[in-house]
Amino acid sequence: MAGGHDGSTCLKRLDTTFQISARGSTLSRELLGALATFLTLSYILFVQPAVMSLTLPDGTSQAGREAFAAGVLAAVCLASALACFLMGILANLPVALAPAMGHNFFFALCVCGPVATGGLGFTWSQALAANLIAGLIFLALSLAGYLLPRFDPRRLLFGAIPPAIQSSIGVGIGILIAMVGFEYAGIVTGKPGTYVGLGLGKIPWKIVGTALIGLLAFGACWVRRISGAPLLAIAASAIAGLALGVLDLPESLVALPDLSATAFRLDFSGLFESGAAARGAVIAVATFLFLDMFDTVGTLAGVCRRTGISLGGDGSDRKIGGAFVADAAGTVAGAALGTSTITSYIESLAGVAAGARTGLAAIGVGVLFLAAMFFQPVFSVVAAPVSVQLPVGFAIPGGGTASLYPCLAPVLIGIGAVMMACIRDIDWEDPTEALPAFLCIMGMAFTVSITDGIAFGFISHVVVKAAAGRFREIRPFVAVCAALLLLRYAFELTG
Repeated sequence: MAGGHDGSTCLKRLDTTFQISARGSTLSRELLGALATFLTLSYILFVQPAVMSLTLPDGTSQAGREAFAAGVLAAVCLASALACFLMGILANLPVALAPAMGHNFFFALCVCGPVATGGLGFTWSQALAANLIAGLIFLALSLAGYLLPRFDPRRLLFGAIPPAIQSSIGVGIGILIAMVGFEYAGIVTGKPGTYVGLGLGKIPWKIVGTALIGLLAFGACWVRRISGAPLLAIAASAIAGLALGVLDLPESLVALPDLSATAFRLDFSGLFESGAAARGAVIAVATFLFLDMFDTVGTLAGVCRRTGISLGGDGSDRKIGGAFVADAAGTVAGAALGTSTITSYIESLAGVAAGARTGLAAIGVGVLFLAAMFFQPVFSVVAAPVSVQLPVGFAIPGGGTASLYPCLAPVLIGIGAVMMACIRDIDWEDPTEALPAFLCIMGMAFTVSITDGIAFGFISHVVVKAAAGRFREIRPFVAVCAALLLLRYAFELTG
């Protein structure tokens, strides 16, 4: 009797603490929602170690790469779990958090990319330091909004970016991610003359077939609105890869987490060692900060709209402030442990569709993240690169070896397709809105740089608005950023 009474009391406390009944939910719905959200976003556990591994210098040993990937996975799970717990406790929202898609490619390809190819040239450790600085700034702003809801500088900063540019950033990142996915699948590769072309016939059919099977699985799940479409696409590709001999079975299913290769490896000294490095550091920190803020506001708006919770004006400001604190704290923890920006996931809507309405679902996702980090051997095999010898004169002068990721490619292409939805929010009938949005989108895709895409959008926004005589629509923040970005390009042109 005592045990039953204690269990009943515990359930009542849970109900009261998280307002489960008050929001029209039940404990079972919250747990089911947590599972649905985790299955939908768990593809990041496969993708993130592979993306972060792009920052490793040439010549890194296989053992070093494996240790690095294991550390990144553990960092993702721990930082995401912490952020999910804080989201549940401080905000009581069914929003899960994990490394942001797009931000991770910005980290790996832009911040850590070679200067010769348009990157900022920072090492992985220096990029982590820049991300930590951005996370601390975001945390300070979020704490200000949490403790003083009426004084919320986050909204002032977010409101400084024109809506069309905000939407085009999401679309541009989606196209960039999809382009990487096509390359990882071997569908698209380098081609003399046109720079890119069809890889079919140049890449072994088993690799391309593995990726295409996963892409078909993603499409089938998406049109049927099945939760976990990205994870099921990875599973379909993995099964196909095993059957075709592209992948090998893991030696074991579980292993103890190991953070020794990634935790607390930040390097602040290289960020500001020269004028050029300092300019790059400011660009990296500012981009990390604003991308995180955009994603957070957009995700919270979408999830809160579906759950019937207002973003403000009805006493909910403190809860929303708590959500920002959770997001920022996750980024700080992630950078310290060895991974890129942690942010709120729109995939949380899968949990909302399953009935989740409270922060208990977010806490449930956090528990699943902690459990997942013990299955690192499985993630490492599925996300392992497949080496391909390219023909002479194709993609790499004189031929060479390329690393493809056929099990990850379907997810990247699919996520890119999902992110295209933002394009409907752009007013294509207004040239002063359409041209900057177009240049922002295409700039990201063609330069493989989120920073340059944003720069093209900002600069052209100021120019076309001024040309149309619509000076009042030029926001001061955008004008200042456009001027600074023009100075950056001037420095680069003059050497």
